[in-house]
Amino acid sequence: MAINRSVPFSPTVRALLVAVSFVASSVLIHVAVMNRTPLVEWLALCSLGFVPFAVAMAELRWRAWLGFVIACAAMAWLVVTVGGRPLLYAPSVLIPLALGWFFGRTLFAGRQPLIATVALAARPATPDYLLRYSRRLTQLWTGLFAAMCAWDLALAWFAPHAGWSAMANCGNYLVIGLAVGGEYLFRRLWFREYDHPAFTEYLKIVVRADPRRMYGE
Repeated sequence: MAINRSVPFSPTVRALLVAVSFVASSVLIHVAVMNRTPLVEWLALCSLGFVPFAVAMAELRWRAWLGFVIACAAMAWLVVTVGGRPLLYAPSVLIPLALGWFFGRTLFAGRQPLIATVALAARPATPDYLLRYSRRLTQLWTGLFAAMCAWDLALAWFAPHAGWSAMANCGNYLVIGLAVGGEYLFRRLWFREYDHPAFTEYLKIVVRADPRRMYGE
């Protein structure tokens, strides 16, 4: 049974907690790839496994703590039996692949594009021309994540460890940050007549949105 908190975490705090834990795992993965030792590989894999449990563990949910302990034990067994190196490379391919699918599936016939869903949740009166733009933007993010998956896979196979790690654990985040900031500036300039939220408010809107709930998942 979860221990009740007097002040539950806000969506912003939850997003920050996940982001910090993800960045920490990226640093440990880089260290593990550059210094191949079973203990460091195991710690890096555990830090990555912590990411999906971060919020629930911080909220003191015992099932999350139990799940994390079991995951860490499984990681230890895998490191000892097959080695941790393949598992360290896998997230850089699987995560953008999953994100690309998460965005791309909303482009199927009969579904509402993901970014249009977020826009309507924030402002139900979003004009049609911005909803059309939201569809193209959803396509753009789908393509970006697909490209990210492809180049991380290519670097994992053909590039030196340092080259793959620099891109997977740092460069990808810079690409995403530039894409977010660049798109926001483009939209502010291209659709000047629309009353856009400030950039910080825009980020809060994205954080507060829950597309899984919107799609009934």
